[in-house]
Amino acid sequence: MYPAQATNATAQHFIQAFSWTLLHSLWQGLLLAVLTGLVLTFAKRSAAAVRYNLVLLQFALFILACGGTFAWEWLKTPHQNVVHLAAGAVKGASLPLSLNADSIRQFARMCIGYFTANAPVVVLLWFILFVFRSMRMMGSLVYLHRARNRFVYQPDAEWKAKVATLCQKLQLKKAVTLLESGYVKAPMVIGHLKPVILVPIGLIAGLPAGQVEAVLLHELAHIRRHDYIVNFLQTLAETVFFFNPGLLWISSVLRDERENCCDDIALAQTKNKREFVEALISFKEHAIYGTRAQVAFPGKKNHLLNRVSRIIHNRNKAFGPGEKIFFMTGVIILSAMVATAAISQVKSMQYANRHIEHTVRAPKASSAIATIARVPRISKKLPGTAERMNRLPLAELRNSSPIESPEVSLIPPDAVSEKGQPLTEKQQADNDQLQALKDQEQAKRDEAQALIDQAQARRDQEQALKDQAQARADQEQAKHDQEQVKAGKDQQEKHEQQQDKEQAKRNEEQAARNAEQAKRNQAQDRLNAEQARKNAEQAVRNGEQAKRNEQQNKLNAEQAIHNEEQARKNQVNVQ
Repeated sequence: MYPAQATNATAQHFIQAFSWTLLHSLWQGLLLAVLTGLVLTFAKRSAAAVRYNLVLLQFALFILACGGTFAWEWLKTPHQNVVHLAAGAVKGASLPLSLNADSIRQFARMCIGYFTANAPVVVLLWFILFVFRSMRMMGSLVYLHRARNRFVYQPDAEWKAKVATLCQKLQLKKAVTLLESGYVKAPMVIGHLKPVILVPIGLIAGLPAGQVEAVLLHELAHIRRHDYIVNFLQTLAETVFFFNPGLLWISSVLRDERENCCDDIALAQTKNKREFVEALISFKEHAIYGTRAQVAFPGKKNHLLNRVSRIIHNRNKAFGPGEKIFFMTGVIILSAMVATAAISQVKSMQYANRHIEHTVRAPKASSAIATIARVPRISKKLPGTAERMNRLPLAELRNSSPIESPEVSLIPPDAVSEKGQPLTEKQQADNDQLQALKDQEQAKRDEAQALIDQAQARRDQEQALKDQAQARADQEQAKHDQEQVKAGKDQQEKHEQQQDKEQAKRNEEQAARNAEQAKRNQAQDRLNAEQARKNAEQAVRNGEQAKRNEQQNKLNAEQAIHNEEQARKNQVNVQ
């Protein structure tokens, strides 16, 4: 085999293995989603950390199952896939509509053959949507980079010291940086090795200290639990298996339980549910950016009410009607798949057992019987037979008898007459003529079979041309879709850049106004402090003057008494 052929065969085998991995992931994700629902039902009164670990285990099992499926498909020989394809193509042409064991087995083989034949189309459609999802994830990473480096300001030293104290309470040994940002609308954590907590500018000064401390404890809990890297890996899995409803549901539950775990850690430190709930409500209007690569404090808007209800009532959220319908549908689909696989396996085993019994019980033909041949029917070949048979459908060629004539028994060349005498020349000539007729009839049968094979080859060639035309059409459609995706991406990027510029400009202006207002507030605070100092000094002087006035009043009173006495004395002297 040439290197180019070997490379082509390897690529085709990879596409087959990868397409079947994607298809198998559907029922695997559905099965794990049903198991996750049962596990969470039994653990509805457990702590959020226990539920989170159980769901994370199901998520890891899904990734391991997909990896094992790809390895199993890769180790299969390509010949097995060709067998499945041929079986599906032959059986799928005349699939009965009755719901019996044979039809179910036939339908399963047809589906296997169809998806094996269309593996490149499956992988191509997946790749187109995967590129689109990857662009969205890259956009989220670009947003995080901008948020980390644009319009960031250092907070007061008091809050830096407060973050260090909270890290000691949570036994967090990483160096955590706290920054105020004019680019974000809600507190979030960015980074794993060097984590950064971004809070909107003006948040620290606009909220009570207890609520700000609750916010910081929640974000520090994400850092202590290594949620940023787990969430990033989770986003990668969602980008690859974007079509899998079971995985997407498990991932959403994992995010919900992660937020609940951080809420519990923050509440264990603050021991004040009211302040924490008020902090959650304060950020409801700020939860605008829904990028998935960061860990934000308020979470999704439709999830906020569930978090508040869980904190107040101290119980986990029950499954809604939509989730129950999803579970029931998953159980029905899995049951149907298991039944189909079981029926197909049973029918295959029964067919193999009957074939073995037929082979064991078949009698051996003797040498004498083997020498006796039956002359089939003989008919004169009609003109235009080849043209007529080429125009007939393949089913009619297989079911029709191409040659019809009365049957004639052929006497073996070494036979003898009834009297035990050798055959005469006339009898021998008749025997030779019959043998020649037999050979002619066999030649006609071979010719008819050759016509059938030619018709089948022509139909296969036409089907191959149709498949090539369909492949070209699919390729052109994929190219068109890719161009549309690229154009939509460019337009979306321009729109987002324009919005980012406008928002950044507004944020910068607001930051400047806030800074100016802060300066004015500081100046006013200094004036107020100076006035308070002057008031205190005046109050001291007033107190001293009051003391002097009191002493003077005493002196005046004593002088008045002395004057009265002196007046009485003077009056006595006058008299």
